[in-house]
Amino acid sequence: MTRGNAVKDRERLLKELIRYFKQERVPYTEFLEYLEEVYTAKLVEKSEEIFEKPEGIRIPVSVFDNGYLSALETIVKYLYENKGLKLVEIARLLNRDPRAVGVTYRFARRKMKSVLRAPVTKYSLPLSVVAEKRLSVLESVVYYLRITYNLSYHEVAVLLRRDDRTVWTVYHRALKKLRKA
Repeated sequence: MTRGNAVKDRERLLKELIRYFKQERVPYTEFLEYLEEVYTAKLVEKSEEIFEKPEGIRIPVSVFDNGYLSALETIVKYLYENKGLKLVEIARLLNRDPRAVGVTYRFARRKMKSVLRAPVTKYSLPLSVVAEKRLSVLESVVYYLRITYNLSYHEVAVLLRRDDRTVWTVYHRALKKLRKA
């Protein structure tokens, strides 16, 4: 069904509804209240079914289990392909420039054609961790996993598919930045 046909169908249905309310002699104000009630109820119901609240989106640590993508590329690719968010929404949620997010996604798609696997795991991070601009994305992820879940450097390294020394360096760099702030 094309967009034009959908609009015509909606108009036809609305005219039939108006005709019905006129036959039943329902006051115009009641008709408007009815339309508003039905329309807003449907929208609310639909949005609750389809969309997760942005603050409720969590990134499972299992998505980092790939040898191709950077931390930001992984997160953007996961949110776009697995969660179905638009790039503009992702940029807003991650506190990043929309153009940069678009470029990041294109690079990620070039590096890894397949959709990220995101098996259920007991470790996940809220988007607010990544949106924090004081630290880099990898620093935020490592710091959050170390502090929140009390994981060792090795455990974090295994989860993120990074070297233990890299995780140690990234964590201590994050600590330095947070002490300065």
